[in-house]
Amino acid sequence: MLEICLPSNIEYLPLVDTICQAFCVWAGVPSGMGDDISMAVIEAATNALVHGNKCDESKKVRAVFEKRGCKIVFSVTDEGSGFDPEKVPSPVDECNLLKDCGRGIYIMKQVMDTVEFEQAKGGGTTIRLAKRISQNSDGRILCIDYGEKRLGMALSDELGITAQPLGKIEAESREVQLKELKKVAEERGVAEVVVGFPLTLKGEVSHAASTVTAFATDLNKHLCLPVVTWDERLSTKQSEKVLIESGMRRKKRKQVVDSVAAAVILQSYLDARRNK
Repeated sequence: MLEICLPSNIEYLPLVDTICQAFCVWAGVPSGMGDDISMAVIEAATNALVHGNKCDESKKVRAVFEKRGCKIVFSVTDEGSGFDPEKVPSPVDECNLLKDCGRGIYIMKQVMDTVEFEQAKGGGTTIRLAKRISQNSDGRILCIDYGEKRLGMALSDELGITAQPLGKIEAESREVQLKELKKVAEERGVAEVVVGFPLTLKGEVSHAASTVTAFATDLNKHLCLPVVTWDERLSTKQSEKVLIESGMRRKKRKQVVDSVAAAVILQSYLDARRNK
């Protein structure tokens, strides 16, 4: 992670551009993508300097550059009074086509995969930009055995060969589940997520499939990572068998069966992918 703090003066924008370009090279951004990313970051910094801090040099702009697995994330924070991005007119509307301002947010959204705005209670706005820089998995794979109240987790090694149980998340709120999974993904350098998909023993889609599909869709949007579903048939029974054969007591088995089931699902996915 790289962090810089600047006075609110547009003369510093070329410095932001230089640092962003250098960071993109260090992060392994594909050739040609760095210029576009830098343009989006400059727009975010300009918004913070001019519209957030009103060019008041007593106020600072903080920029953070991060590489998280196979994506890069940029956060630009000002110390202004904040604004509602939803109220910014679209520059592509016919009545705004000839105006020479108001295009920054539009440009950011066209260039980056996700653009998020966060208003701090004490004042200030953070613009968070994320861009996936590789279509290939260059990080670990996280697997989730989905349950409405409990999510079992497993994680691959960096080479995508073996799966290991990673504990569970107990929460009924989808918002809390997504927040906790995002934290896990960022801390573990996750590049892809696999979600166990409930099929019947005949290979048909079960009644629970729509719930899992909705969860996987929300997860994809929240993490900005590829999310795939994978057949989870018999994974729970297989994990129970493994735990029983290991001599683990019933009470202990209940605590770990979800994460072991996720490991069974993930190992199946890894083996199938390797044998393609």
